[in-house]
This record gives sequence, C-alpha cells and structure tokens, in this order.
Amino acid sequence: MSGAITRVAVPGEAAKILAPLASEARRRATPLYAVGGPVRDWLLRRPNFDLDLTVAGDPDPIASAAARLLGGTVESFGRFGTRRIVSEGKFRVDVATTRAETYPEPACLPVVDAVRVPIERDLFRRDFTINALAVRLDDGSHALTDPYGGLRDLKDRVLRVLHPASFLDDPTRVFRAARFLARLKYRAAPGMVDEAQDALAAGHAAKLSAHRLLHELVCLLGEKDPRPAFALLKSWGYLDLIHPDLPCALALPAGVAPRLAALALALGPEKGRAFVDAFPHPHHLRTLLHDALALSFSDKAPRTAPDPTVAAAAKRFLGKLPPAALKPCFLSGADLIALGLKPGPAFHALLDEAARLQRAGRLKTRAAALAWLSNRPD
Repeated sequence: MSGAITRVAVPGEAAKILAPLASEARRRATPLYAVGGPVRDWLLRRPNFDLDLTVAGDPDPIASAAARLLGGTVESFGRFGTRRIVSEGKFRVDVATTRAETYPEPACLPVVDAVRVPIERDLFRRDFTINALAVRLDDGSHALTDPYGGLRDLKDRVLRVLHPASFLDDPTRVFRAARFLARLKYRAAPGMVDEAQDALAAGHAAKLSAHRLLHELVCLLGEKDPRPAFALLKSWGYLDLIHPDLPCALALPAGVAPRLAALALALGPEKGRAFVDAFPHPHHLRTLLHDALALSFSDKAPRTAPDPTVAAAAKRFLGKLPPAALKPCFLSGADLIALGLKPGPAFHALLDEAARLQRAGRLKTRAAALAWLSNRPD
C-alpha cells in the first residue's frame, strides 16, 4: 500500500453488486463512488458488508437498481435523505448525494450547504482521513480519491481527524475514534487526544443528546471486544457521558442486547435502572432490560416464563442457581382455589412464599410444591 496506488481491488462479492450499479450510473452519466468504511477496509483487506455509495446527482435511480438487484425495498432515513436498501442479504447498501455541510454551533447536527458537490468536497465532512476515501465506480476505473492523506495514514497506522475543530463540531467522533483505535490497533495522531479533551472541557460533549449517545453506545457494543475502546474513553473522560460507573472492564457476552443487560445488571438494581432509562431504547428492548433487572434482583421464581434473553442474562449474572429457580412458579392461583382458599392478601402471600422457596431450591418440582401446599399449617 503506497502513494502509487490508484486502483482499488473490490472484493468479489461486493463487485457482483457494484458492477450493475456502476453500469446504471454510467448509463445516466452520473458519477458513482463507494466511500468511507468499505474503501478503508478494502485497502486493509478486511471484510466489510456495508456498502456506502455516493452519487453526484439523484440517488433514487441507483437505490432502485440496488433494491431490484438485492430483492429488497428502498427506505429513506435520516435528516439528509439517505436511501437504504432493506433486504435479507448480508450486504447493507446506502445511497446518498454528495453534499457539503457546516456546523452552526458545536455539538449540534450539521446543516447542508450544497448538494451534488465534487467528491473531494463531500469527503471533507467525514470524521477521519482513513474514512475520507472514495473509489470511482461508474467509469470502471476503481480509481482512488484521497484528498486528505488517508492512504498515508493507513500505511502509517495513524488515526487523524481532518481538521482541528473536528471534535468541537461533532464530539460523537471521539467515540468513533476510540472504536477505530481499539479495532485497528492504530495510534492517535499527535494532538488528537488533546483536541478530544478540549471539546469535553469546553462543555461541548455534554451537549450531546441521549439519542446520539445511545447510537455511539450501540456501535461500541457491536465491536468484537468493546473493552479496549471503553478503556480509551474512560482515560479521556468521555465514559462518564454514558455512565460514570459503567463497568468497562466487564467480560461481555455476544450481542448488543445481552451486553446492555450485562452492563445494567453489573451496575445493580438502582443504577442499572437509571442506566437503562437514560437512553431512548426501543420499547421492546427497554422492557427486556427492565425484566432482566427485575428477575435478577428478585428472590422469587417468576410467575411466567421469562424471555430467553432475560433468563440468559440473569443466569450469567447470578451464576449457579437451583435448576428450577428461573422456571415459572410451580403453583398458581388455581391450585390455591382448588383447596378452597379465596383470593386476598394471605392468598397472594402464600404464592409469594412458594415462589421464594422455588427460587431458593427448596421446592424442586410441581409435585413437591403441591405437597408443600397441602401440608402447610392452617
């Protein structure tokens, strides 16, 4: 990998998707580029199934062609109208229009100054030089556009922002910096960490919304091992924005939802709930996380079968448990009514006691629970 490289080898699977899209763009005389992450990873010979495409024109024809090719549908998302192709395949394809942006004030979302701009101007809005790369597709050249020295930094294993105000404009880039440094095992360019800490000290990072912080947290948890990135964020002072007591050295299971549950449980019942409620999780995930906290810090067997993810989180957190501890309570109200008991405080207290005994391993089967119920003192 040297400065002489002008043509980027596109992996075969990606090429099968991109070649027809390049033909469509060529037919329409529309410049089409692969940009950012896939270009970086192609140069590093790392797998990447996210195809980020940019056109200096109307993105809809290319997005529609991609949807037909992948047997999917086109959805427009984000404030800038990026088109995403939703399909069952392993590749994710996004298509956007080249644009230029500015930040009206630190830590706010950018505004678009112009669209259908030259690719070099579009690349300037990226986060790091190693992501400010583009490959021309429509003309078949696969020529690399690298106006800011990204290829040099890939060779030197350096992570560098495009300009000194980058973290002031968008402090979420600090979280991405931690991910890339940890994932690629690169070193930060001179002054970059100071610039990140300056954005924090100036109070700009604290302006980030819970929604944007959640996005960065989910991306962190999507890393193969998030702990090195968490450690960097802690050393820079940024982990407090997620939670000041986040157990960043905790060994985590696979999957974002199980990892969120593991972090919440490690924080304990009160801090764990506060951690969950601090972010705008989708309703089903919020419910799952609250259920994991409730099950793990209860002393009773559950009344109904818990969600498998909830049960798995509780088992990982609690360690060795009696076999029936997390199974639905062996006894129900119907069992008590069959013995002539009427619903009321004592009725529910009896069910709670049975659930506690089951959780503790003292009632191991339904037969044992029914015998306990029948033999209880009046």
